[in-house]
Amino acid sequence: MSKKTRGTVIAALLGVAFCAGSVLAGGKQAAPGGPMTPASQIMAPAGKTLLSLPVDQVSEKPIKIAAIMAQTNPFGQAVLAGQNFAKKILADRNCTVDCISVEDFDAQKWTSIIDNCIASGYNAICFVGISDALQPVVDKGVDAGILMYVFNTDPGANSKRQAWYGQSGTEGGKQCGEALAGLLDGSGKYAIITGFFNVLGHEERRLGARSVLDTYQNLVLVGEFENKDKAEEAYNQAANLLTVHPDLKGIYVTAGGPSGAAKAVEDAGLTGKVAVVAHDVLPETAPYVASGTIKACLDQDPFNQGYQPVVDAFNKLTAGKTPPVQTFYKGTMARPENVKQLFPELF
Repeated sequence: MSKKTRGTVIAALLGVAFCAGSVLAGGKQAAPGGPMTPASQIMAPAGKTLLSLPVDQVSEKPIKIAAIMAQTNPFGQAVLAGQNFAKKILADRNCTVDCISVEDFDAQKWTSIIDNCIASGYNAICFVGISDALQPVVDKGVDAGILMYVFNTDPGANSKRQAWYGQSGTEGGKQCGEALAGLLDGSGKYAIITGFFNVLGHEERRLGARSVLDTYQNLVLVGEFENKDKAEEAYNQAANLLTVHPDLKGIYVTAGGPSGAAKAVEDAGLTGKVAVVAHDVLPETAPYVASGTIKACLDQDPFNQGYQPVVDAFNKLTAGKTPPVQTFYKGTMARPENVKQLFPELF
């Protein structure tokens, strides 16, 4: 392990924030070590639905769960919100949840952090799969008797991970491809801005969209670009595209940064003329959907991607409740005419 990577691992683990107390109906919290809050009294945050509830049981032995997510964009923050909520409601059940943030998607760094969690004696590790580069460390964790519950992206088709949560990248890409084709009436120039070409989930979306869009002879792809999951990169790329291709009609953003592309369209005065299609209805994207700059936005419930694996891991460790091998989130397609009704908490 390099000094830089070792330092990142140590900093990530030492920088974990602990939130004690359970969330009660009405927003109150139980004191640490106080009585267990029944699941029926746990109130979800505004606009959220809890897809799993913890069993009403205090673990006989202390449980340690690691929840890992990259913090490169607002989606990561939304996942972290779910992880933090799980941490709060499990605190009075003899369960500690450590939320570990990673600053990028470097597979070697993720492998080192997960390996460190395995060595640190966590009972469960919940994390985004990134790519098949993580499969060896995932299998190592399972072989060590640790629950490896993965969300968003699978760490390889043949990994031993016991549970996965999220939306099919391929199907999500197809839905967005169909939305873009419909908005462009099957004709015109468009571009794709993806997060990373080497992140499996991003590639599944890009290729899923292409499987639809490539069937339209009058749709012309002018280029595919990697924005490293950052809004500022998406802004620059979209602005350049609008300059080089003044007749551009659409942009599909597969991952993080759609607010940057939308801002570039607005700044160019092209709202309503250039359709942006993207993923994840978040505080950063919702205003652009409402204004009509983002014409279609497929949500994938990042809150539950962070929350549900942690709670399900607790339930398995405490009560032996085994979750499905795969839990799919269908997702909701938000459009200008319905986004305020679908996500009122964002307005």
